[in-house]
Amino acid sequence: MVDVTAEQITQTEAVDLYRNTLNFNVISRYDPAIKQLLFTSSHCVVYKFGEEEDWIKTDYQGTVLLYLRDYKLPDANRADPLNYQDLQNLFCYGLILLNRTKPENFSLGLLSNKMNRHFLPRGLPHMPMFEMAVELNDTIIIVKNVLGEVYGLWVYDEQDRMKLFKTLEYCLNNDVTNNQ
Repeated sequence: MVDVTAEQITQTEAVDLYRNTLNFNVISRYDPAIKQLLFTSSHCVVYKFGEEEDWIKTDYQGTVLLYLRDYKLPDANRADPLNYQDLQNLFCYGLILLNRTKPENFSLGLLSNKMNRHFLPRGLPHMPMFEMAVELNDTIIIVKNVLGEVYGLWVYDEQDRMKLFKTLEYCLNNDVTNNQ
């Protein structure tokens, strides 16, 4: 006799769960610090803001995902300055585009501006740091990373574009919750 007291899910919910599980597993190969998927959209194209002050389409297009990372705070009693690996460990969020056009994926580490100001007020040795920024300009989400590089994310679906923008804005402008 089969016990039917378990909650049933729809076929659509099952497919979404399966897709999220696959995406989580794929990302974990690139970033083992992944903790939770926050956002997924099936079609995104990455642009880079060039030296000529124009947008240059990159070779990155595919599924874009935003996720929470298991970040590591630097030791408070540390005497030496933070290094590049410390910065990698400090990223609270990650954005990755699983590329359909070539094997190389696009990724950005995201750091809340509060943590940036607290841990990196003078940057890294020989490497200035900038506050991250995000803005929505018509159909492009503009993201400035901690190195000052500017990228444009064109997300096909307008609802997904707004959701990604709002989620990025929240990640950069709010304090990160407890990492435990």
